Amino acid sequence: MNVKPDPAGFPQRRASDVCTVTAAQMRDVQRIAQEDFGLDILQLTENAGRSAAQLAFAMLGGRGKGQRVVVLAGGGNKGAAGLAAIRHLANWGCRVEPVIGGVEEEVSFTARRQMHILRQSGILQPADLESSEVTLEEQLAAADLVIDALVGYGLEGPPVGVAAAVTRLAIESRRPILALDIPTGVNATTGEVSSPAIRAVTTLMLDLPKRGCLESQARGMVGELFLADIGIPLSVHQRLGLPVRDIFAEGPIIRLRR
Repeated sequence: MNVKPDPAGFPQRRASDVCTVTAAQMRDVQRIAQEDFGLDILQLTENAGRSAAQLAFAMLGGRGKGQRVVVLAGGGNKGAAGLAAIRHLANWGCRVEPVIGGVEEEVSFTARRQMHILRQSGILQPADLESSEVTLEEQLAAADLVIDALVGYGLEGPPVGVAAAVTRLAIESRRPILALDIPTGVNATTGEVSSPAIRAVTTLMLDLPKRGCLESQARGMVGELFLADIGIPLSVHQRLGLPVRDIFAEGPIIRLRR
């Protein structure tokens, strides 16, 4: 089926009306939310994952049955959010295939927790941790939608190792890609595009827009822009002097118009 990069039904805001953040500012937001306000990173990644699943479902026309989704999940918190999205999409009837873009022993606590849930659910199989290049090419070729949850906003420079190999295969597949927060290989602060880098048809930014997504050099990589509330209190942003107003007053996911 045809994936809709800009599905209808979401409230819209002008991107210029919404405060953007650098990678360093986003790290401060996350640190204060966790250390001072007591938010658990598992809460934030779970909220991000559900938002990603909701937008992916809308992009698929609001119908899960018969839809194939491949989730490229790295070992960090972005990967954990992608893994969380898998469970929701599977519940909604999609056939979802996880691709772990890293070594299990080196992944974050949040990603390990999500992997455990998927194992217990029967969604993550041993073969998913040992997939070959040929297997991944076949998975991508059959996918209606690919979700890029490989590397998050902290990346400076190109992806490396397994993440780089998976990125290249995703590019070569020419399947529509929904990127979480920032396409892998695009600098969240400057918008500089590395090689390889994901070219997404849609990017769902989390909490606040990453400044790099709105830079001119990244325009061809991010596609349509959406923003999701992941539950960080507005007072966290206010403490850092970020002029955040009622961004989500009309809904927890909004489309940003350039």
